Amino acid sequence: MNIIRSGTKKRIEEILRDYPKMDRYISDRKQELMYPIQEVDENVGGGKSSKVSRPQERMIITIDEDKELKALEHEKKAVEASLLDSDTDTNIIARELYFKDHPKYQMDGLIEDGLIYCGHTQAFQKKAKLIRRIAKEMGLYDPY
Repeated sequence: MNIIRSGTKKRIEEILRDYPKMDRYISDRKQELMYPIQEVDENVGGGKSSKVSRPQERMIITIDEDKELKALEHEKKAVEASLLDSDTDTNIIARELYFKDHPKYQMDGLIEDGLIYCGHTQAFQKKAKLIRRIAKEMGLYDPY
C-alpha cells in the first residue's frame, strides 16, 4: 500500500472542500485579470512601454499565463478526473464528507444509514484511494 504524507493529504482534502466553489473561484480570477485596478500614470511624456499595446491581446496573454488561474483549473480537472474514475460509494463519500458546507455524516454514519454499501475498512480504503488518485493527477503523489 502506498503511503501519502500528512501534509499532502491535508492539501488534497482542502482541494476537495473547495471543489464545489471552484467554478466561482475561476470566474472571479478571470474577472480580476480582465478588469484590473488601473494605476494612475503621473509620468507625462516618458518612453515606450514593453507591454503589448492592444488591450484585448494583453488580456488574453495575461489570462493564458496566470499561474493562479492555471492552478485552480488544474485542481478542478484533477478532482473531476478522479471522481469519474471512482465508484459510486467513493463519490458519495466525497460528496458527503467534503462537498457539503455542513456535513451531516461522518464515515460511520454513511455506513450505518446505508448510504454506501461497504464496510468500515473498505470505506476508509476508498477515501484514501481517492486522495491518492487526486494527488497523483496533480503531480503531488509521494513516490514511496
